[in-house]
Amino acid sequence: MIAKYSSGFVYLVSRTGVTGERASLSEAVRPLIEHTRAATSIPLAVGFGISRPEHAEEVGLLADAIAVGSAFVRIIEENAGSPSTEVQLESLARELSAALRRARLQGAHP
Repeated sequence: MIAKYSSGFVYLVSRTGVTGERASLSEAVRPLIEHTRAATSIPLAVGFGISRPEHAEEVGLLADAIAVGSAFVRIIEENAGSPSTEVQLESLARELSAALRRARLQGAHP
């Protein structure tokens, strides 16, 4: 397994196919995280399809970090040139971060 040769963190792709925002997480993400967690103690980051606070909280129960791209790109594209772009990006980042903190407080992840 790749985790044996990894350092820093392991980036887990939550679904096959192309990246982008999704309504829900793949059913494969939980077993993927659990399987990788059993193989390594280094931090796990999960990406692909993570775009909502509920995704961040669900992943945060088992993994250490999330990787978000498409949701931020969408905000930039939809608000090109708008002075509110930075505020909207910060708002999403805060919502996702708060969701990860809630997951930690639930205590399910070591």
